[in-house]
Amino acid sequence: MFVVLLVVQAAVVMHAANIAHHVAAQGAMSAARHGSSPEEALVAISTAATAVGARLAAPPFITGTADDVTVRVWVALPRAVPMFAEQISREVSVPRERYIAYNDR
Repeated sequence: MFVVLLVVQAAVVMHAANIAHHVAAQGAMSAARHGSSPEEALVAISTAATAVGARLAAPPFITGTADDVTVRVWVALPRAVPMFAEQISREVSVPRERYIAYNDR
């Protein structure tokens, strides 16, 4: 029985890692758009997490420079085996969208 629970928990962890990456990517892409704000990224993160049924374990961390935006999210994990972690995090960096006026092209 323990081996079955271990396999189930490993599958849950891998699935949660994919979900965390998806949620972070949605937030990073939203924050990287020209003229967007960190608040728009938070809305995109919340929307993506709700859409896939994820529960965020901590507030997302959004940083940015003139060239790129980085978003880190923590997703809570259901546990079938007590020795596994309670949360998993993923970080995604996306280059900022640059707007070039038509006359400058």
